[in-house]
Amino acid sequence: MSAPELPLFAEIFPVRPESVPSLTAYRLRMDEGAVQSIAQLERKLGGKLVYRLNAMLPGRWVWVNSLVLTDVPPNPARLAIALAEARAAMPTFAPIALMEEVHAFTADAALLAEYIVRGPLDALSAEINAALARSIAVVPNARAEREFRARAHVVEDQPAVSISILSRLIATETVEGFAARLGRITDLVGYAVMDPSSTLQGEISKIIGPLSEHRTRLLALTQREEMAQRIASAPDDHWVVRVQTSTSEYDFVSDALQIIIRLDDVERFGIRSEDAERALHMRPTQRAAVVKLASDVLKAHGLIGDAYNSNNAPGLFSSAAPDARLRFGADRTRAFSSERASSDVQAAGLFRWHDDEPEHGPHRVRITLINTLSDAVDDFIEAMRRMAVKHFNTTFEIVRERRMRVSSQANLESAVRLLAALDADLMLVFLPDSAGASDEDGVSDVSVKAQTIGRGQPCLIVHERTMNQPEAMASIIIGSLARAGASPFILEEPLPFADRIVGCTLARVEKRGAEDWFGFTRIYRADGLLLGACLSSQTRPPGAHLTDSMLEALFPRALLEHKRVVLHTDGRYRREIMRALGGWEDELGASFYPVEISQRSAPRMYAFRKGAVEPAPWGAEFRMNAREALLVTTHGRDEGTPMPLFIRAEPPLEIDQAVRSVMAFMLFHYGALTPPRLPVTLHHGEVIVAGAGRGVLPDSSAFQRPFWL
Repeated sequence: MSAPELPLFAEIFPVRPESVPSLTAYRLRMDEGAVQSIAQLERKLGGKLVYRLNAMLPGRWVWVNSLVLTDVPPNPARLAIALAEARAAMPTFAPIALMEEVHAFTADAALLAEYIVRGPLDALSAEINAALARSIAVVPNARAEREFRARAHVVEDQPAVSISILSRLIATETVEGFAARLGRITDLVGYAVMDPSSTLQGEISKIIGPLSEHRTRLLALTQREEMAQRIASAPDDHWVVRVQTSTSEYDFVSDALQIIIRLDDVERFGIRSEDAERALHMRPTQRAAVVKLASDVLKAHGLIGDAYNSNNAPGLFSSAAPDARLRFGADRTRAFSSERASSDVQAAGLFRWHDDEPEHGPHRVRITLINTLSDAVDDFIEAMRRMAVKHFNTTFEIVRERRMRVSSQANLESAVRLLAALDADLMLVFLPDSAGASDEDGVSDVSVKAQTIGRGQPCLIVHERTMNQPEAMASIIIGSLARAGASPFILEEPLPFADRIVGCTLARVEKRGAEDWFGFTRIYRADGLLLGACLSSQTRPPGAHLTDSMLEALFPRALLEHKRVVLHTDGRYRREIMRALGGWEDELGASFYPVEISQRSAPRMYAFRKGAVEPAPWGAEFRMNAREALLVTTHGRDEGTPMPLFIRAEPPLEIDQAVRSVMAFMLFHYGALTPPRLPVTLHHGEVIVAGAGRGVLPDSSAFQRPFWL
């Protein structure tokens, strides 16, 4: 690791020691006759109980890690009375026999940070939201609201909190007004909504009926005066809808909800997509200013200090950009340079093809084409052919071209299915610049990857603007050759702490009485050479462990036995999955070193350049502690602030080694004009397992070519 070239700072703030009170902890003791497991009851009742206790007793009461924490412990008799009153008011609390104090309790930094987030900080939510209201952006028929997310962290063994900002587009039209415009009330199903009086967000899943039939029930259920007033004042003919959240479902009168406009829906509300994008995606200067609005409230109340930065915490910030040498053809080596990567391959030659060198003449790559452009691509293909022959000893043979006169999802699927059946190494798809990342009706990058990579079909997307950039031609050819099975380069020196780097993507689909599991692994040598990829699936009872047969298919003995395996996972796996992996690790006589790589909801990082705030550069790292780090793996754009990856390692693997493994495997996105966020070990994992779930990915236990690039 090296010192960063620019001053850096993160959306993470140290908790001021004087703001942390002395805490008392209690455990819930359940009635012996409870039918549910203790863990299930705790998850179900803990949060609800502290909500009641906050209204009944002095001090703050917080539910954290199966403990009830408070800064003002009452005498035992008063606590017993409060619990009895809670049980009398809500029969749901009947299984709780008592609250038992944890003697000699000491809170660690993680627990203290959680307490601050769920207690004192949460109590300031209204004040923070009032401050954020100054940052609302207005677009026709909607407004972009800013919402803060606070999370607990540990930085250098001290409690810390991150303050991140989410933007959401809220319709000015009421739910009832929009429903009337749709024509049928059932057309509301599927739209995203929020309760502006709380943090609840979800999706309308069902129309329950008119309020006249449900008013009494809803009034009996609600515990909030504001919600009771909305229910009481709404007209009889307004609707009650069911809202599905990530964990539960709730019934609301429509007057209590606001519509969250997703980008796929903007046109239905008369909003131009470019206006919506501009309002939602804040530039670094703007985002940092909005974070400051929230953090200033917490600073004014003495909860936090200044954000961590490379001045007040220089040892925590660094550049993890790889300082590596690469091996090309004929054992030629060169230092890695993101600017020279394509020209180095062109000058030094490909490291290896998937098969042996041909006895006579150049390599042959068979290509199919899908052209969604209004113009032909013949001139571009001819230029590509000439450069491939001259500089890469390769001929491109066009097997078949499919012109799409009408750009639609149905036509795309038809074209991909037709061409995927042909004997070809690669599919080139030409898209106009107007094809965005998400397009509900037309063809976009997302839909192309779902139809190609989701089917195990190697694919390279070429946008119209790229065709007019001669300097991009070498990258396009290298990307094509890699998808056809070539390895343009590897590391000169393998990573010293591993024999294999494996990326594992798992997905679980719940169905009635069972769970469908889909798994996909990519297995590389420690120098970056692909050894193969494996797919496996199984249907299991809910909560059952992964079977040995699935684990053996995903982690084959022939490639991993007695090896040191750095295991990249997309997010955190459930405890039972990790136990199953540990059992298979023992069976192989191998050593698995899990590296959790989360790409959602990580605090952002920024840089200063000449007094202006800009995105943190590629490879910027904030080392939070011995196990966790933030890592920037994409280049910032003017219109947005990239979200880092959150990396977590488990001993004996060090966090520096985990970060190094991630950054090293960012290098093998051969030919990519813009670096993807994830290392090649996990890239497009969700697309692949989704294809397996749809039954369109070939039912093969092993793949030898990197179709996921």
